[in-house]
Amino acid sequence: MKSVEDFDPVKLKEVRLAAGLSAADVAKAIGSSAGTVGRWETGRGAPSPRLFAALAEALSVPKARLLVPLSDDADLATLRTRAGLRQEDVAESLDVQPSDVSEVEQGTGPMRDEWGVVLSTLYDVPLQRLMKARAVTEARWREKFESRRGQ
Repeated sequence: MKSVEDFDPVKLKEVRLAAGLSAADVAKAIGSSAGTVGRWETGRGAPSPRLFAALAEALSVPKARLLVPLSDDADLATLRTRAGLRQEDVAESLDVQPSDVSEVEQGTGPMRDEWGVVLSTLYDVPLQRLMKARAVTEARWREKFESRRGQ
């Protein structure tokens, strides 16, 4: 399972300390271990989308508070994980199979026009930002394809 790439370990520790919680308190609230929370705080790991969503909820902060600013080259998978969602969650919202979401995130499958508004709402980004992430995703796929073809 993909970890939340843009997770900010420093912000996690700041928020946790400001809330007066120990790593063990946070771990208990999200169903994890204090060691895991400690690894996240030292940057030796990052939570899965599911645990990231639980973490933000347990700390009563918006998910964005625990993330580095969104980079210009963020792809669709990054937007999804920043939102604390799994491919299965997105597929359920779109009423499609998780494999359809996977293909879109890999740049190998089409993204239906009607998904744009749903995804921008799910990922809490403007539609324009979602479309930019889609273009980044598709460009990365083309680069991989061309490099394999040239070998």
